[in-house]
Amino acid sequence: MLRQRNVDKSNNAEKEVGVTATEKASEMLETAKSFVPKIDLDAEKANISRFQKLISASTSSAPPALVPYIKKCEPALAVTIWFFSKIIPFYVKAYEYLEKFLEYVPTDLLGAILGLIVCFFGGMFPTLIAAVEAWNVAGGEMATAALKTVIDQVRRVRMANKKDDDVDADGDGIADVDQISGNDLLKRKTHLVLTSVEPKVLESAMQGVYCGWVGCLATLKLQFAKVIALGAAIGKILQKPAEIFLVPIMMRLMPVEYHPWIEVIIGTACKSIAVSIAWAIQRVISAFHSAIRGGLMASRGFMRYAKDKGFIDIDPDESWADEAAGWTLAVMGFYFQFQMSFALPWILSLVLWPFSMCEWYIVWTISS
Repeated sequence: MLRQRNVDKSNNAEKEVGVTATEKASEMLETAKSFVPKIDLDAEKANISRFQKLISASTSSAPPALVPYIKKCEPALAVTIWFFSKIIPFYVKAYEYLEKFLEYVPTDLLGAILGLIVCFFGGMFPTLIAAVEAWNVAGGEMATAALKTVIDQVRRVRMANKKDDDVDADGDGIADVDQISGNDLLKRKTHLVLTSVEPKVLESAMQGVYCGWVGCLATLKLQFAKVIALGAAIGKILQKPAEIFLVPIMMRLMPVEYHPWIEVIIGTACKSIAVSIAWAIQRVISAFHSAIRGGLMASRGFMRYAKDKGFIDIDPDESWADEAAGWTLAVMGFYFQFQMSFALPWILSLVLWPFSMCEWYIVWTISS
């Protein structure tokens, strides 16, 4: 009897989680509909419900200690996955259009545009810009081709998944994926992924991407070794005074059995602060360097393009005009980055968040 009550309580808790997810999803979708009137609320709610069922089914293979937390986070995780599944295709499409556009842009004009980006935003993405350069050096063409192959395989899975979501074998007007349990849905989608991709093609492409990234990472670690060394040095300087000040306080606040962790906590905190300080200094240096480099790239690119088109009769290789224009742009670029505190304006941060995430990941990878 008691066991039955516990089962009922567990089922009720799962229903409450489901209701919470539905309510949160409904609120988000209602808000989204005010901006995008064509959005199909019922279809998107069904998508979120499927994501939640997949998360719930995957908890069976998760560590037992994490299962309760995953259960509590199911609604938020489902909505987050749904959000990324909707927004990432727009960035992929934008990249494809940008690639087609760049095919028609003259080399000098393209160099000038890239120079302006580096001049005004180089200090905000120092490791990302360095990573792109390192990627090109470390077999960039082969790695890029491999990355495109991986993207093509992902598209195949996405198209197959879209068709599978619309299947209604019994003809009752409800998609089959919405009528099966979470475990059955997980098995069905796993089967779909395994049968949609080309295993050998995907394996070869993943190896190419991995080799490119390892070469890129090795170059970045050498390039930013001074930053890591500076962070370690600052961390050692901060740790001793921090221990003198914080150890007595933490010994009073923390239980006796946790006292062995005090020095570890203080050391980790000092290292984190020190690395942040080191990267802040590096951002200022990178902003200064990128402003000069980008300004000169832009001025020379624009002048060569203008000379080829007959707009001006000045040769940038024999004149000081490109240096004068380049240094003027450099001053403007560094001042702009300084005014923005070497961070993106909030409007651009909403659009360029994937680049910010890449920058954060590269910094974390290099520093770890």
